[in-house]
Amino acid sequence: MGAGPGVGAGPGADTDPDTDEPEQPPLPTQPPPPGEDPPALCDAADASLIACFPFEGSPDDGSANGFKPVRWRDLSYVPGKDGQALQLGRRGDLRFRHDDAWTAPAMTIDVWINPASLPESSRYAVIDSGGKPSIFLMPGGVVRCTVGVERNVPAFVVPGKWTHIACLSDGQTQILYVNGVEVDRSPSGPVLAEGEQPIHIGSDEPSGGNEFDGLIDSLRVFGRTLTPREVCAAAGNDGC
Repeated sequence: MGAGPGVGAGPGADTDPDTDEPEQPPLPTQPPPPGEDPPALCDAADASLIACFPFEGSPDDGSANGFKPVRWRDLSYVPGKDGQALQLGRRGDLRFRHDDAWTAPAMTIDVWINPASLPESSRYAVIDSGGKPSIFLMPGGVVRCTVGVERNVPAFVVPGKWTHIACLSDGQTQILYVNGVEVDRSPSGPVLAEGEQPIHIGSDEPSGGNEFDGLIDSLRVFGRTLTPREVCAAAGNDGC
């Protein structure tokens, strides 16, 4: 996997995925540079916000749920789209235990990605949990969105460039936005939320493979469908 933009911090701790207690406490973090405040991304008062990861020197969830990782390894934080971003190394692993809060009849995942390369034959995982909503980057800059139906959509994601992805479903229609613009709409079954598999960020569940090569920033999961105006604003577009 490529090194990606920027210079990272040291590797994260390697923990036991079957326990909540790290082998090498405490969880390492890297504070933002002095004088730089993290962006206002996570509104803990928003009851629909399931999880929010600004990756400002930490993998912790900034929503009211306050999810903590049960496993982390080979993580670093580098200049991102806003503030800092998450970069996984060659053995990168970040996962969270299943919680009923991760399931909802409607869902949105929105995230900024900046790949250092594109996968050649497999995929790069952005967020994955068997049976739950997921996003993958596929060969050729295609995005695979699974929030009710598994669908591959040409998104023209290119290495070295930030791209905003928003994938949502109300249980009947799944919509994919790229940089705030709707690029695909397809019939959808119920939002997939089966089983109690852990949630992986930046790698496949359950293998931990297909690590994302590049940077992930401002990852949020909502228990509702964002409006087109909200998606447009999240992508930083003017005139939303």
